[in-house]
Amino acid sequence: MHEINIPPMKVYVRKEYLYDDQKGHGEYVLGVTMTARAMTGQAMLFQVLLEDGSLRDKLPINAITHKLNVTKREFDELQLWNCFSANFSLIKINYLSGMRVDVYNKRKQWESGHYLYTFQWGADNTLGIDMTLAEDPSEHKSGHFIELDTGEYAIQPNNRLRFHEPSFVTKPFPDKPDYKVNTQFFNCESKNKWATEDSDAWFYKINETNEKKIDKKK
Repeated sequence: MHEINIPPMKVYVRKEYLYDDQKGHGEYVLGVTMTARAMTGQAMLFQVLLEDGSLRDKLPINAITHKLNVTKREFDELQLWNCFSANFSLIKINYLSGMRVDVYNKRKQWESGHYLYTFQWGADNTLGIDMTLAEDPSEHKSGHFIELDTGEYAIQPNNRLRFHEPSFVTKPFPDKPDYKVNTQFFNCESKNKWATEDSDAWFYKINETNEKKIDKKK
């Protein structure tokens, strides 16, 4: 488990999440977002300071809204994938800040909102090895935090979003983009063709190795 600070935002907390779903349905309490918590294989959880001074945590994304009387959806409709790792960070992509964006939801419908920031997962290195899919190029997903016009929030990956930037995005969005998933690792030191010169020079030369010649002899 790992927890990070997130930008403080005034939100409404569905009251049933304060009573273990036993009462308070349809009621809200005003709060301010404090932190986000990730555990591998589970939904993102939020910690919110309530207006009565209580600090409540372990709130899934459908427990918080930015409007009142919002039709409730299950958290898995708003966050498409579980957290890929307990190790994660928050970044705000400056160019996308406040940009209009459409989300393609599980109901196969587009809905609109604004980009706020991004959760980025990395491998949990506690054991010294990657025990998750966070660093698998074909599996890893970013989690973009979106403020939906419906009054809800969503955490969605790149391949479920359509951004609107009127001075640059001028081409029509395809019905179904045919881009392929990346499966490659890009390692600058994985080639055997080049090596530095064998010296203590600060501005060293890059030399071609004789590996090819050796291969030819074989």
